[in-house]
Amino acid sequence: MNRLTLRLRLTLLHTGVFLVVGALVVAMVYVQNRLVITRVGAELPSEYTAPVGGRTEATSSSHLLDAIAVQRNDAIGTILVQWIAALLTMTVIVGLLAWWVTGRVLSRVHAITAQARRISTDNLHERIAMAGPADELKDLSDTLDGLLDRLDGAFNAQARFIANASHELRTPLAVARTAIQVGLSSADPERIRRARDELLRNNDRSIALINGLLTLARGEQGTRRNDPVPFDTLVRDVMCEAVQDCPADGPVLAHDLEPCAVTGDATLLTQLVRNLLDNAVRYNMPGGRVTVRLGPDGHLTVSNTGPVVDPENAARLFEPFWRGGGRTADSDGAGLGLSIVQAIATSHGGQVHARPLDGGGLAVEVRIPATGTTARRDSGHFSASQPT
Repeated sequence: MNRLTLRLRLTLLHTGVFLVVGALVVAMVYVQNRLVITRVGAELPSEYTAPVGGRTEATSSSHLLDAIAVQRNDAIGTILVQWIAALLTMTVIVGLLAWWVTGRVLSRVHAITAQARRISTDNLHERIAMAGPADELKDLSDTLDGLLDRLDGAFNAQARFIANASHELRTPLAVARTAIQVGLSSADPERIRRARDELLRNNDRSIALINGLLTLARGEQGTRRNDPVPFDTLVRDVMCEAVQDCPADGPVLAHDLEPCAVTGDATLLTQLVRNLLDNAVRYNMPGGRVTVRLGPDGHLTVSNTGPVVDPENAARLFEPFWRGGGRTADSDGAGLGLSIVQAIATSHGGQVHARPLDGGGLAVEVRIPATGTTARRDSGHFSASQPT
């Protein structure tokens, strides 16, 4: 189906506007000239007197007035024809100029379109990088380049995630296969028992990994619930659960919780706090400490003692399957804890940041917009030996 191009539409628009304005000007000039000539003709005397031999003779001027009227109409008609011819000539010139100017302007748009069409998943690293004055088209080009930057980063992150997930899922399967081949190749009950225990551990690891992937996907999809959540009460309840799972020589859990309420999905927020505490306890030291602080503005900080964290790798801790030393193949965790925290915080309109502590340890700060406060401030500490 044929369609008018933007260049042709702009040309017709500019030419049409000029033609309408020019026609109005011609009409105004025509009316003004006609009124002036008519008024001058009306002021001419109808009779003339001329002295002849001391006598006056009245002469009729009807023929003279008729001649003047004819000349007046001819003059007005000639002027009108000239103005119309000039208007049509200028309209053609304006149309050609409009076609040329719009072509020059739209040539940069065509360049952006052509470059954008050439970019695909195979060459997302390329950019439009338009040169020229800092105008709206340059802003459009820079905006598209920024979009390509984000897409390139997202595609690379997705590729890394798929590769790491495949590796993490393949490892327990390989271990299980080895346990089956070695453990069940003998009738020794002890070897069979060890093979069974190894299979159960690998099965638990696979389940934890799959559950983590599902939680991560749910967090990245965003929350569809906006229920009021007493955030300080939620954090305290999760801390009470964490104390029960801590070993006897586990770290002390201290807390300073100010009244705070947020809106969102209580289940996801519970998972966020649980992952923060699990991460702080797992990467701690015997007799260490975990401190949880919550401000009235929804600023949650979970800090822990532990090994020294390289500041350059702090941001990478939120990547799936990454920790300070690299991949988590030999770790008890699935390597998705902080990735899930970031996804849940983002889905609730918040932000998350990791900050290495002097002397070792890590502080993870989560900011979720608060909607109000609850009753009172709560502070204290838990330990693994303390009943809850």
